[in-house]
Amino acid sequence: MMTKDWKSLREARTLVIGHDPALQKSDTQAGFALFADYYFKPEPSSRSERRKYGLAKSTFDQISFLTNDSIKPEEIYITNLCNDKLPHAPVKKTVFIPKSKAEEGIKHIKEILLSNPSIKYIFPMSLQVNYWLQKLGFYQGSQEFVDSSEPSKAGMNSNPPYYTPRKGITFLMICGNCYRVSAGNQIVFPILHSKNYPLKGRFFAYSDRYDKIREYFRI
Repeated sequence: MMTKDWKSLREARTLVIGHDPALQKSDTQAGFALFADYYFKPEPSSRSERRKYGLAKSTFDQISFLTNDSIKPEEIYITNLCNDKLPHAPVKKTVFIPKSKAEEGIKHIKEILLSNPSIKYIFPMSLQVNYWLQKLGFYQGSQEFVDSSEPSKAGMNSNPPYYTPRKGITFLMICGNCYRVSAGNQIVFPILHSKNYPLKGRFFAYSDRYDKIREYFRI
């Protein structure tokens, strides 16, 4: 089963790009990217359903926070870089998105932008998603980031493979920076995955990066 895009309820102003369709510790696959449909339903009572609702809420809350509520939940379009089911990574590791799947995802993202010219802002989530978007030239980025974020040999030699960068702490190089799509005018802000929002623990290190984005939307 392929996970569907969540199409904005109004004219789309923002595109959010997630990672892949499955929960990290479950075979459950989202019907819509990042379980976005749950946000517009009553909060469920069961624990498993609340986890899905929580991920959706974190997604929309994060964009509202970063844009100072200037972009409404109904104006957000959501997809994943890979909407196909991928093999689970080893425990506490990140699922690896193959290059071929990333290329398919970028082709789909370009189709979304062509069909929704009202989209002005793009928020790609997580290190690997932004690695592929820069590596494959979707948006103008940093060669240093790309080189440092190449998949490590340890991850690639694992069975199944998992993603970990060649060097550590590479996402701090780009998170919160403002970039532009290579073949368009959309503005790109790399951000953390929804599961890491609200910021806490080691993710407090990104607070100043998030403040940079909020400052942009105060202008």
